[in-house]
Amino acid sequence: MKNFLNMIALKVKTLSFGSIRTKMVLFFLMVALIPLGLFGYLSYEKSSEIVNKQYNEYEKFSVSQLDKQIENTFEQMYVISKDINHYLSDPTLVILKEEIPRTYAGFIENKNFERYLEAHKTFNTKGIYLITNTGYYYGNDRVDIHKLVQKPFWKEANRVKEGDLWIGFYNSDHYYTGRKDEKIMGLVFPIESQFGVLKGSKLLVETNAEELFSYINFLENKLHASITLKNGKHQVVYQTKNAPEKLKSDIVWNNHFEAYGWDIVVRIPQKYYYQSSNVIYQYTLLAILFSILLVCILAVFLSVPLSKRIKRLKFSMERVSEGDLNTQIVVTSKDELGVLAQSFNDMVNQIKGLIEQMSETERLKRHAELRAFHYQINPHLLFNTLNSIQWKARLSGTKEVQEMIYHLTEVLHENLNFSDELIPLKKELETIKHYLKVQEVRYGPTFEYIEKIDSGCLDYFIPRMTLQPLFENIFFHAFEDGQGRIELIVSEKPDHLELTLTDNGKGMNEETATKLLAPAHPNDKGRGIGVYNVDQRVRLHFGSEYGLSIESVVGIKTIFRIKWPKRRQL
Repeated sequence: MKNFLNMIALKVKTLSFGSIRTKMVLFFLMVALIPLGLFGYLSYEKSSEIVNKQYNEYEKFSVSQLDKQIENTFEQMYVISKDINHYLSDPTLVILKEEIPRTYAGFIENKNFERYLEAHKTFNTKGIYLITNTGYYYGNDRVDIHKLVQKPFWKEANRVKEGDLWIGFYNSDHYYTGRKDEKIMGLVFPIESQFGVLKGSKLLVETNAEELFSYINFLENKLHASITLKNGKHQVVYQTKNAPEKLKSDIVWNNHFEAYGWDIVVRIPQKYYYQSSNVIYQYTLLAILFSILLVCILAVFLSVPLSKRIKRLKFSMERVSEGDLNTQIVVTSKDELGVLAQSFNDMVNQIKGLIEQMSETERLKRHAELRAFHYQINPHLLFNTLNSIQWKARLSGTKEVQEMIYHLTEVLHENLNFSDELIPLKKELETIKHYLKVQEVRYGPTFEYIEKIDSGCLDYFIPRMTLQPLFENIFFHAFEDGQGRIELIVSEKPDHLELTLTDNGKGMNEETATKLLAPAHPNDKGRGIGVYNVDQRVRLHFGSEYGLSIESVVGIKTIFRIKWPKRRQL
């Protein structure tokens, strides 16, 4: 034995504490054993507290269900009685001239009134009866009225005055049909009417109380509770039979219904309240011993595969840091390390994609710069020439030519201004207005232009010369001699802006719309900046999730829709 202990001590001394495996074994043991030791010391107290709390909440919930069931039954019967009383208190609605009808009209009136009573029944309503001062009643003919008026509850309820009511429990032995021992909750409500046979009459609403007593029986049998129900006069209406002796240590819930004056008292002996504590204490000790043994075994066997997978992940990260972006980890599980390995693979793929996207973006930018240089002209020469032509037209009295050159100069001034790639939307719209003036001089007042812009959108940035190519496409391809209708709408969405440009021109098929958004072929002449360039410039500035889309119906309309993010000058 001594040699065995010496061998273990030697192994511990020679362990490499820098190893992830050793650290994981020690970590598992420390994390598991220390809390388990403390848990073993506090298990009985804490477990008893938790279970007792849960048991208490369960009991409170069960009692609250009983409370709700009684209160809902009260409220249902009370609403029925108030509605019928309100109806009977209006002499213009109910005319009961005599208790026993002697004419056909009186018979019809009685039948209609009894149908009115039946209409107020719900799924658990046993019966609704209007009982006059002489003992005559209105309602279904299943009740033995003579037996009813002899019952003790009716003698007590018959003394109830106007403005008050009576609620209580009794059996259904006054019915000709059905069970004689069925539990019923009854409500007696004096009718406030002072007309005819209604004077001094009382309304009786009876509700099946079997479901209510099922709640009571559940509390008595499952929770060992003693239940006492008292009415508004503090009279005991119901009390558990063979209830144990009341003790100060009993757990008691008492609920009072203010509207009806009833009280519900639920009493549970303390020994039943804490009966789970001893069982929990025994099972807690067994669980602690078993957990310590299990942790010791798992700490050894789980550390080996975990350490291997962590080392594999570390090695892959080192390869990526050296520039090998083709590194991938084989994912063999869906646990945390598996998710981490999959996230590593996704990260490497995203880095590769971003590098490729950046390369493509740089290529497109260089291509766009070359195209801009290719189409660039000397702005000063062009503006000076146009100004000279404008002055000559003004001196010659050709006002339309002068106006057309003025608006054309304004359009070219914005288009040839390369200082700012992004400009406020309102500046872009001003350029469009000059462009439309040029088209109006060219074609005359043949087209209609409607503009609906959210005022809050005017200061947001948009790429320069975004709208003019779209308007050019409308005038050169959609309209015939400039005739048509154009509608421009700019609206602000929660996280982006949306521009919709609609015309009622020739429209286009899906193939043509797709071609407009495709890159131009080297032999494709005369496209200029074009719709494709508008889409590409929006994407280059703001990202691939934004850009231009086209919807069109041949012969009806074309819709250009641009989506771009909210940006404005700070």
